[in-house]
Amino acid sequence: MIRRIFVLFFLLAMVNCKDKEYLRIEVEKESGSMISMRNFSRSSYKESGELEWKLKGAESYIFPKENKTIVYGFEFKQLDKGNVTSAMTGERGEINHSTKTVVLNGKVRLKTNDGKYIESESLTYNLDEKTLSSEEDVLVYSDGTTIRGKGLRADKSLNKFTIIQPKAVTIGGSNPLKDKP
Repeated sequence: MIRRIFVLFFLLAMVNCKDKEYLRIEVEKESGSMISMRNFSRSSYKESGELEWKLKGAESYIFPKENKTIVYGFEFKQLDKGNVTSAMTGERGEINHSTKTVVLNGKVRLKTNDGKYIESESLTYNLDEKTLSSEEDVLVYSDGTTIRGKGLRADKSLNKFTIIQPKAVTIGGSNPLKDKP
């Protein structure tokens, strides 16, 4: 009798179980990855428990052997005391964990909380040195002045930057190249 009740209970439990719906990437943009996922999100916290940065992506491909991660729909925000200090976006981002660099491609945009921004088709961010570089055409907006050119070297806050081959400058506001008091 107990065996029949157990079998009946087991059958009812199996009938009521639903399959979980997983988001699987059917056509992968990157081949050879060990892990691929949609709606990727990763956060980092300081020892104090304060949120330091947040990374989101529409699709993510992880390559453990190459020690790299590729993110499509790349959105990266740095925070300080709960406030966003900079936001960086691009169509595709490749994070090399060995060299600690992030290479962004496709409609790259970096905006700081004080209103400065960079636009380019390609941008490299060195995590150790906290520097930005590009060999592509760039647009830099700072304090009312817009500079267009090819090639860029800058710090992550855009307080110090060099356009390798400037092409056009539109001045408005104060001089972004002057020394800050």
